[in-house]
This record gives sequence, C-alpha cells and structure tokens, in this order.
Amino acid sequence: MRALLIKTMAPVLCIIAVSECFALYRMFVQYKKDRSNKIPLLVGIICIGLFYDALILALGVFLKAGTLLKILSQFRYIFHLTMIPLLFPVIALALGSRKKLQRTVDTAAAVVIMIGLVAGIKLVTEARTVGAVTRYAESEATAAWVDGIVQFLDIFPVFLMIGAGVFLIIRNKDWNMFFAGAFMLLFTMLGIFLGKDPGGDKTQSLMFYISMFGEALMVFFLWRFSEKKREKKDE
Repeated sequence: MRALLIKTMAPVLCIIAVSECFALYRMFVQYKKDRSNKIPLLVGIICIGLFYDALILALGVFLKAGTLLKILSQFRYIFHLTMIPLLFPVIALALGSRKKLQRTVDTAAAVVIMIGLVAGIKLVTEARTVGAVTRYAESEATAAWVDGIVQFLDIFPVFLMIGAGVFLIIRNKDWNMFFAGAFMLLFTMLGIFLGKDPGGDKTQSLMFYISMFGEALMVFFLWRFSEKKREKKDE
C-alpha cells in the first residue's frame, strides 16, 4: 500500500491541485449567487491556500532542493497558518450565531491569523524527498511555541467542526458539517498510522500526503453544507 501511494503521488498531487482550483471556483460562484452567505467566500479563501499547497508539492517533482523551493514552501506554511483560522467564523456562521458572538469569533480569528502569520515566518524547514517529490517540511529546529501553534491549528478546528456537526445533525438533520470534520480527522489519523516509514525514518512520512485527501473532502462537505443552506433559503 505504501509503495503504491509513493508511486502514484506525483500525478495524484497534480489532480488534487486541479480539484482544489475547481473547488475555489465553485465556492466563489456560490458566493456570487448569495452574497449574504459568507461561508463560500471564507471557504474559497481557504481553498486558495490548499491549492497553493498542492501546487508547490506537485512542483516538487520538477524543482530540486534549493532557495526557490525553500521560499515557495515557506509560503505553504504561512498560507496554512493564516487561512485555517477562517474555519472559526465558518463554524460560527453555520451555527447561526448572533451578530455580537459572530463579531467576537471574527476578532478572535483575526488575532489567531496574526499569530499564525508570525509562526509561519518563524517556522524552520528542511528538505525531504519521498519518491519523486522533493519538499521542505517542518524541521525539529522549529521553536516549540511555533510547533504548538501548528499542532493547535491542525487539531482544534477539526474537533470544533465535529462538535458543531453533531449539533447541526440534531437541530437540522444536516450531516455535512460533521462529515467535513470527521473525514479530516479520519485521514489525519490514517496519515499518522499508515504514513510512517517501516524503517522508522521520519523524513519518509506520508502523513502530509494522506491528510490532503481529508482536506479535499472537508472542502466538499463544506460546499455541500453551504449549497443546502442556499437551497433551503430559496424554497
């Protein structure tokens, strides 16, 4: 299984990049149809980061380790750490939070975005090659507080989506938010357990790759949630 994942990684990364670009397009089309619903706009912005992430990883097939790939890769982390906090207002909007609470969540998200920006700039990377893909990944030389921010943003929004999803299932019989968080968590866990190199070489981890499928499914179900919300409004 691991050998197959490595062998097909390069073309699949290109497919993921194209799919994220299409998702980005669909989100903004959806927002154009109903500008009162800000969820597609926010998720569309997140898709920009996901598209860039997949694109740079795909380019790792052609670019060798060096200054250019290192700089491009640093922006992968900057985009990740500044765009994932947008999930907080997305969840608040999905729950139908009152304006005062929504403003509080938006302000908190803005603060986390600024912290994420600093963390993304401070994060230390090192070159790693798995199969045909060369990438710059987080190094153990990264400061503990920066790694803590990365871990927080990788984990907390996922559980928040799952919790909000359970509430929306009970209230609206809508499973989309739950699936968005659950599939993200599932593929993160699969990445942890299946992405390890049998020889114990941490540089050969496939967690980054396997988790990307969870991100794609997260976007799909957030799109479905928003589309269902728009359809219900048009009824």
